[in-house]
Amino acid sequence: TVNGRTYTAEELCANLLKKALSEALADRDISEIESLRLALHEPVPGLMDSVSKALLSIGIKERAIRIISHSEAFIRYMLSKDKELYNNTVGLFDLSEGSLSYFEFRMIRGLSLRTVICSGTDMEEAFHLDILRNESGRKLADHILAECARKLMEKKIFSSVFLTGKGFEELEWAEEFKEFICRRRRVIYEDGIFARGAALAAELDAEGGGEDELLLCDTRIPAEISMDVSVEGRPNRLILAAAGTPWYGYTAHAEFIPQGQTSVDIDVNPVNRHIQKQRKTVELSAFPERPDRCTRVSMDMKLGGARRAELCFKDLGFGEFFPGTDTEIRSEIEF
Repeated sequence: TVNGRTYTAEELCANLLKKALSEALADRDISEIESLRLALHEPVPGLMDSVSKALLSIGIKERAIRIISHSEAFIRYMLSKDKELYNNTVGLFDLSEGSLSYFEFRMIRGLSLRTVICSGTDMEEAFHLDILRNESGRKLADHILAECARKLMEKKIFSSVFLTGKGFEELEWAEEFKEFICRRRRVIYEDGIFARGAALAAELDAEGGGEDELLLCDTRIPAEISMDVSVEGRPNRLILAAAGTPWYGYTAHAEFIPQGQTSVDIDVNPVNRHIQKQRKTVELSAFPERPDRCTRVSMDMKLGGARRAELCFKDLGFGEFFPGTDTEIRSEIEF
């Protein structure tokens, strides 16, 4: 509450975004933003909804908005670099006020499409940057970082390690940490890695060229979701969501007539060949009993996360002979 007025979190977020955009575009003659990427530390659906509303409230067009995570932003950042930097695994340490995060980027070899995977984790050993103000605190922070690096990186081959965040602006205090991460690999510090990655993603989208890689991270699904269907009497496969699809806001719709069956099979085919294919069977027995091929079914699918899909089947009936009902069957797939 300021001067008697209470602001919601969305209003405060909108004011912050408006100010940031105003400063960024101050010396540019731009009437409309064509593509905007906002990188969150992790993709939380409720938070993403609120941020989207805040952007819409300051006049950004819905088609221009896409929210990504730090993991996806790091992928975009790395793919803009020389390939020598990511021939093997790449690590990223982000040390900010009160938080320490680690991200790992690598190429998956042997697939038809160039595939990149990135995962991130928040370290329980995080510390506040205030401890760097004295010698004993700096020694403790150095040891904590070195132990985290050993735990995360030992027995792996790294091409490079990146450092970002306010805590790494000056590294004279981190001798033990530097001694370990600089051994047989390149170490690079750059400020604003996630913002740079988000900008590269927005630029790619604005150019309209599409993606040449399959991205697997916390904002993308790691499997293809599909079902076997028959189109004009010929067997076919209906792809409901391709592997690597951004899950936030994604929906799919299909209508079909079951033939000789009272259930629907949805297949989940993971990119990782070591993970078994999954089949989800949804029973339609709650629909009214009718002669075979006399029920038209509507199916809507919504991705609720990187590993969750929500399904809704509705009875549409069959013309004037069998009016549709309000019957709905809901199901979820966890994969």
